[in-house]
Amino acid sequence: MKVRFDFVMHWIWAIVFSILALSGLAMVGARYGWIMNYDITSADLIHRVFAAIFVLLTFISITYEVIRGLKNDESNLAWFIIGKKGYQIFTFITTLIFIITGVIIWVCMDSNKQAAAFALYIHEKLTYIVIASVIWHIYEKSHALVISKKSKAIPKANPKAKKLTQGKKIIK
Repeated sequence: MKVRFDFVMHWIWAIVFSILALSGLAMVGARYGWIMNYDITSADLIHRVFAAIFVLLTFISITYEVIRGLKNDESNLAWFIIGKKGYQIFTFITTLIFIITGVIIWVCMDSNKQAAAFALYIHEKLTYIVIASVIWHIYEKSHALVISKKSKAIPKANPKAKKLTQGKKIIK
C-alpha cells in the first residue's frame, strides 16, 4: 500500500492544529479554561511545543511546494495543506499570520506589552475564524466519505452497464 505524502501531511497538520486550538483556547481564560482543567502552565507548554512542530510542518510544506514548482510539477495534491487556490491558499495565509503573531507574542511578552497585546488580539480572533472555517471544511469535504447509492446499483463487472453510465447519465 502506497501512502501519499500530501495525505500524511494533511492529517499530521490536522492533529497538530487541533492540539494548538485546544491548548490555545484553554489559555484564553475562564471561558475555555476547563479544556485543560484550568492548568494554564501546562496549556502554555503544550502550545509552545506544538507551535514549534507547526512551524516545522509549515517549513516542510513550503519547501515541498517550492521543489514541485522548480520541477514544473502541476499534479493535483488534493490533501495537501498549502497551494495556489481555494482553502489551501486560505490555510497558507492564516498559517503565516499565526506564525508571525505567535513569534511576536513569544518574544515580546515581557518586553513590549503593546505589541504582545495586539498580536494576542489578532491571534485569538484569527483562531475563531479558522476554527469556523475548519468546521466548514469538514462539512464541505464530507462527501468523500459518503458512498453513492447509484454507484452501488450498477455492478462493476457488467461492461454494458459501464457504457450506459458514461457521461454521468444512467439509462434505465
